[in-house]
Amino acid sequence: MLKKKKNPIGIILYQGKSLLDGKRIAVVATGIWGRDSENIKTGKMIQTYIIRTDINPMLARRMGEDCSICGDCKHREQSTCYVNLCHGPIGVFNALVDGSYRHYEDGDIEHFRDRIVRFGTYGDPAAVPTEVWKTIGDVAKGFTGYTHQWKTCDQDLKNYLMASADSIKGYMKEYHQAQSMGWRTFRVRESFDNRLMENEFICPASKEGGVKTTCEKCLSCCGLSRDTGKSPVIMLHADSEAMGAMWRRDRYMVIMKKIKYKKGWRRDYVGERKKFRQLCSF
Repeated sequence: MLKKKKNPIGIILYQGKSLLDGKRIAVVATGIWGRDSENIKTGKMIQTYIIRTDINPMLARRMGEDCSICGDCKHREQSTCYVNLCHGPIGVFNALVDGSYRHYEDGDIEHFRDRIVRFGTYGDPAAVPTEVWKTIGDVAKGFTGYTHQWKTCDQDLKNYLMASADSIKGYMKEYHQAQSMGWRTFRVRESFDNRLMENEFICPASKEGGVKTTCEKCLSCCGLSRDTGKSPVIMLHADSEAMGAMWRRDRYMVIMKKIKYKKGWRRDYVGERKKFRQLCSF
């Protein structure tokens, strides 16, 4: 008896070379049919995962191979990223390997019409040709997205994405630089002592903002596609309390102070890979 073919659980929007380092990546859209995202902050949005096609996300993070999808983001190197790889990214990678997604077909754009889409649930949208996001953005009811590659990426992305700017009290260089380049910013701060600028507001979907709404309803983080004037600010955060808060904040402070005083902060991936291979040579 022939096995009944499973219905796809998502669509592969792009599969090809990363614009960041040329490695093979894919963009997978999930939440199009059936089960919605369980992320309370974002709400019921179509999620898009930018992922390496040839290496497990956990191993990619450990070996520094996730630069293909995250670029030079400091959070991927120092484990201060809000994304828990054990949740969405691992599941998406496994489903990709299992063939549970199908490639984009003519007419699929209708699945995104009048929907709310999250650009880069995992991974940086700048790793992908801008046309992918423009095609969806032109028909979507709304979208959100962020990039740490705002200095070097296609500057047309400022129409769809926010410039992720990290800061600590007394060090606002990324914010000022991104704003001067014409980007709206999504600034991360470490405490309330790091005060808001005149053109900023606290993210209303955040805990410090009272969780007054969700990203799905707010839609302020859409680059220049809406002339909202102001830019949101959020505390250093994670998708689960289980990931801990204090150690992440402390590590973030150390990194930002090193960057402020122009001290080395990059991880020695070459040395770590060598040790990893030695441990695995049994």
